[in-house]
Amino acid sequence: MGKFDGIVLLSDMDGTLLDDQKQISEENQRAIDRFEREGGCFCIATGRPPMTTVDFEELLPADAPRVYLNGAFVRDGAGKTLAALPLNDEIWTLIDRIEQEFPMVGCELFASEQIYLHRSSPESMRHQQMASCEFTDFAQYSPGEPLYKANFTGQPEILAQVRETCADLLAQYEAASSTPIFLEVTEKRASKGEALRTIKRELHAKRAYAIGDSGNDLSMLLAADFSFAPENADADILEIVSQVVRRNTQHAIAHAIEVIEQQL
Repeated sequence: MGKFDGIVLLSDMDGTLLDDQKQISEENQRAIDRFEREGGCFCIATGRPPMTTVDFEELLPADAPRVYLNGAFVRDGAGKTLAALPLNDEIWTLIDRIEQEFPMVGCELFASEQIYLHRSSPESMRHQQMASCEFTDFAQYSPGEPLYKANFTGQPEILAQVRETCADLLAQYEAASSTPIFLEVTEKRASKGEALRTIKRELHAKRAYAIGDSGNDLSMLLAADFSFAPENADADILEIVSQVVRRNTQHAIAHAIEVIEQQL
């Protein structure tokens, strides 16, 4: 029996698990390894698709569930799909309206293993560089291929106008932002919070912890039994979590695991 038996910890990646150089620190790796050896289950919960997390996952426990695309796609430790919640066909109505009324806004469409660039923007080009992967031209999209997330990119003030102008259509979906230049849209039931509840149920965990730094983590932090945010988190996230831990550049995950251990 380990001291962390029955405990699951879901962690956001960018701005939380990863430092500003998009690396997992050795301190975080050691803490996660110890957490797992002592019976805990450490899970990533990210807005990224699986293809952009492979290199990081090689440094993490191999048999833990994974949450991708803000909860629209969830796998268990054996790779079995626990949740796959594609967008419905009405998403094209939203896409068309945004592209007609906001020509400066970009649109990225996420399949399980592909990111299609439906319309480019400077922010989408920055995203492509940050993600270190090539987006696929939408001309290569095959009609009927499931899409799990639509990401609209633009300046924050423009995206605020999108939210206001398209509020009626957005109400049909889950809409969140991992950065101010993104508006991420998933199926209504797809969120990191729902993914946390699914994983807790699947693992029969007695207690679920979560740590994240931005708007797309909010549902997960609220669903957790105890929540953390690194010091670098958005101001509204810092206000709602159970405890603030060290910055992502100062091994936030290791600090959170220290706090969990102190609570036992």
